[in-house]
Amino acid sequence: MLHLDEARHQALEALQRLLAGTPKSVKAVLIDDLFGHIRVVLWPGKRNGSKLIDQTREALQEAAGTYWSGEIWDASQAGESDRLVYDHAWEEAAGSEVLPRKLRLLLRHRNRGAWLSPLAEPPWSIPSRPTLKRPPIVAFYSFKGGVGRSTALAAFAIQQARQGERVVVVDADLDAPGVGSLLAADPEGTTANWGVLDYFLECPYDQVDLSEYYHACRREAVSGSGEILVFPTGRLDDDYLGKLARIDLEPPRPDEGPHPLHRLLQEIRAQLSPSWILVDVRAGLADPAGFILAGFAHLYVLFGTFSEPSWHGLRLVIQRLGAKRVQIGKPQADCLLVQAMVPRVTDPPGVAMTAFAERSLDEFTEHYYAAEGGEDLWTVDDVESSDAPHVPVPLLYNDQLAYFRTIDEVADLLAKSEDYRALAMRILSRFGKGA
Repeated sequence: MLHLDEARHQALEALQRLLAGTPKSVKAVLIDDLFGHIRVVLWPGKRNGSKLIDQTREALQEAAGTYWSGEIWDASQAGESDRLVYDHAWEEAAGSEVLPRKLRLLLRHRNRGAWLSPLAEPPWSIPSRPTLKRPPIVAFYSFKGGVGRSTALAAFAIQQARQGERVVVVDADLDAPGVGSLLAADPEGTTANWGVLDYFLECPYDQVDLSEYYHACRREAVSGSGEILVFPTGRLDDDYLGKLARIDLEPPRPDEGPHPLHRLLQEIRAQLSPSWILVDVRAGLADPAGFILAGFAHLYVLFGTFSEPSWHGLRLVIQRLGAKRVQIGKPQADCLLVQAMVPRVTDPPGVAMTAFAERSLDEFTEHYYAAEGGEDLWTVDDVESSDAPHVPVPLLYNDQLAYFRTIDEVADLLAKSEDYRALAMRILSRFGKGA
């Protein structure tokens, strides 16, 4: 049996052989459509074009078998409207590592477009020392849930608020929201009536009032002299699922203007002037995660455990933040790794942390670090640095955090814990802060 992945790879290899040594004007896009049918857009050149088309059809029939549609679109013979479609397919497709100027692959998809879209950049750059006008955006992500991601975000927010800073927290975990109620407005768990989900749906229609979508966690027991402004996802009532089903997290087309998330971050920056914007990202391969992990944040805090499923997922993310960007001439998106839920009882002591650190070095060396590069790149020469992305921050399992009714009960623990303070220092050091 020939599997679709095998057919696609064999078809690409066949095209690579055919295009090697052809004139510069000859190029092709291999399209794997929504139904698993493989077709080709070909720019065959002026000489021997029909011969190349026949060779391509024969080669792909052999390589792709029943997945081959038999369709080759000759872009050199196309009318104006078709030519625009073919040119767009070329621009949309991903380049081949072997023949980057002659062959590209275009995967059509029904969803998860954010994971497959071109990589993005943060909505603003920040200087070596951030200012209120250019606050860092720090995204907290885990491939598997239940590893303490939201709690760690809350710990950092509390620590910085107690330094007198204004911290904005955005709950982007639309499918399983939590940080909005974790950092509630009061010990009774009060949150804003509207949230991120409502903002996404409403901002295209009218000028919105940003204050409608957040609440303030501003009480001495939690935030000290500072404040934490929290954008929850929205009320989890009978209307929530209907609203969730309506939002579009596909990357916007150039003529559509900025995505609502981009607009929300810009409005937070302009109207609230925070010291930090912290984003709690949906676990796994959900659309919100893919959208934010495209490069929206200035720093990604990645949570993992030593389990194989955790590493399998983290590898996809590390590649997206690292090697995938380097391949197209972009610097890596900055990140740091957290080893979550470290058991307190190990024999010998520290074996879990040692094993995790060794695995992390291997994964980042293969999927994140560049072989060489300028000062904007993390390279294999940086692996000895104690602040390198692969060097994990261990968060030991704490049964005091397994059950609590309100954040007030554990705020002091989160603010003073040696583990959470170590994580905060690593985050601060990325932006020239901390001592």
